[in-house]
Amino acid sequence: MAWLGIITLITIYWCIFTSATSGRLGWSAICIWLIPILSMTITYEGDISINGLMVLICILMFLVCRRGLLDIKMWNTKLRKHHSIIFGMVYILVFIMFLYSFAEAQIDGYILNIQGWKSEHGSFWTMLLTITPMLALNWVFTQMVFTALDKLYCKKKELTLLSCQFYIASESGVEKGIGKGYFLEGIQNGVTYHFRMTRRTYYMLQKEAILKLKAKIGLFGGLYVTQLESAEFLKRIRKIDRRDARLGILGCILVAALGIWLFWFR
Repeated sequence: MAWLGIITLITIYWCIFTSATSGRLGWSAICIWLIPILSMTITYEGDISINGLMVLICILMFLVCRRGLLDIKMWNTKLRKHHSIIFGMVYILVFIMFLYSFAEAQIDGYILNIQGWKSEHGSFWTMLLTITPMLALNWVFTQMVFTALDKLYCKKKELTLLSCQFYIASESGVEKGIGKGYFLEGIQNGVTYHFRMTRRTYYMLQKEAILKLKAKIGLFGGLYVTQLESAEFLKRIRKIDRRDARLGILGCILVAALGIWLFWFR
């Protein structure tokens, strides 16, 4: 159980670190799936019951959501076709697993029973106030799962973008607002393409006026760039990569030390 705890703790750290270095908040969001497991390992004693189904669901959903984020340098999910029924079914399924995992974690005593499951102190308003943010978070998780499904089958597409413009803004295009990120806008054959990208990709490409990209079109129509191979691109971000690597390794050592103390010597 101690090994599961320390691996979970390090995984959470790497997700948060990846979120900070890539500019994608989704990496921090998927850590929520690991909270019940971490709480279980911290509170574990010899007589405590282990909810295997809850652990399995949390690990599975973490991996699926991670699949929706992994190895994507640039993306445009707004091009995806509308599949409202499929998206709605995925949303309901993910929410059932999300609610079940946290309900069982509270019932089994892994985390504080805020929602009042099987408690005399539970109330409708408490349940409503706690479930509402879960519904919003579930939308984020469903988007990741939908992206993972979209990436199951991809067609290759080559793009040569002219008049490339790079900017940092919110989803709506304003410089200040919620959902701030890194964006690219380019033109091919009179069609304007918009991509959102990671922080690393932004600093790698921001000086390019013309870009040749090998993209992939997903099963539902999402557009993804998963590879950017150029010695010149890598040279531009060498200092950033070295700095991030040093900070990442140092942070990992500190978190590992914290885990050893927490699970073996506390």
